Amino acid sequence: MLKVQMHMQMENNDFLQQLRSMEEQLLFMEKPAESRYCCLVCKEEDLRPCYKSRHGNYHIHKECYDLSLCKESSIVFNLSGTSQSRCDFKFHKKALVGEGKGVCDACRDDVKGWFYECKRCRKPHYLHPCCAHLPIKESFYTCREGEILLVLEAGKCPSNCRICGIKKLSDGSSSGRYYISRNGKYCFHWSCMKHMALEEWKKNDDDDETESEIQIENESQSETETRTGKPYTSGKVMGFMAEATVELLNFLIPLIFGLPPLPFGLVLKLLK
Repeated sequence: MLKVQMHMQMENNDFLQQLRSMEEQLLFMEKPAESRYCCLVCKEEDLRPCYKSRHGNYHIHKECYDLSLCKESSIVFNLSGTSQSRCDFKFHKKALVGEGKGVCDACRDDVKGWFYECKRCRKPHYLHPCCAHLPIKESFYTCREGEILLVLEAGKCPSNCRICGIKKLSDGSSSGRYYISRNGKYCFHWSCMKHMALEEWKKNDDDDETESEIQIENESQSETETRTGKPYTSGKVMGFMAEATVELLNFLIPLIFGLPPLPFGLVLKLLK
C-alpha cells in the first residue's frame, strides 16, 4: 500500500510539473467551446469557457487551473434541508484510487480526476471542481409569473424535476443538488441541467436546421396569436408553468455555461 501511495505521489508531482510547463502554451477562451471537451485536470466533459492549448489538443477548466496554483483550497457549504449543510470540502490534487471510487454530490457522475472531499463527515463524499462553484441563489423575472427566486439545495428533492419529470434521477439514484423555487413549483436537477447543456443545448445551437425550426416556431406563434388574440403556448406542456419553465432554463443554463438561449419550442422539446 505504501509503495502504491509513493507511486501515486510521484505521478502527481510529475503532472503538476507538466502543468507548470504548459503555462506559456495556454490561451483562455472567453466563449463557450465549439464542441464538448474533457478537462485535463478533473476529467469532466464541459462546454464552459476554459484554458486551451495553442495546438488545441487539451483543455483545462479555469477553476481547475486556478486551483492547481493554490497550495490549499477548501469550500464550506451552507445548503438548507440537508445533513450536508455544513460540509467543508478540501481540494485534492490527485485522482481517487480504490474500488468503487466515488460520485460527485452535485451531479452524481463519477469522480475521475482531481476533486473536493468533505473533511468533516465520516462517510467520504466528493465534488467535481466544476460543480463546486454553482450559483447559490438566482432571481429571474418571467413574463407570466413575475420574479422567481431559484435556490441551490441538496438532500431529498421535494418536487419533480421539470426536465426529467421525477424526483430522483432517471437511474433511481439520489437527485444530487437541485435548483428549486421558494414555492416548490419549479425544480431542476443540476444533473439534468448539466446533461441537457452538454448533450442537447450545443447540438441544437449548432444544428443546421435550427434556423428553419426557429422560423417554423415563429410562424406558428404568430399564426396562433393572430387567430386567437392570445399569447402562444405549446400543446406539449400547457399554461404559465410551461412558459416559465422554459424561461428559467433559458436564464439559468446560459448563466452557468455561457451558452446562448434557445427558441421556446426547442427547449420545450427537451422536457419530459
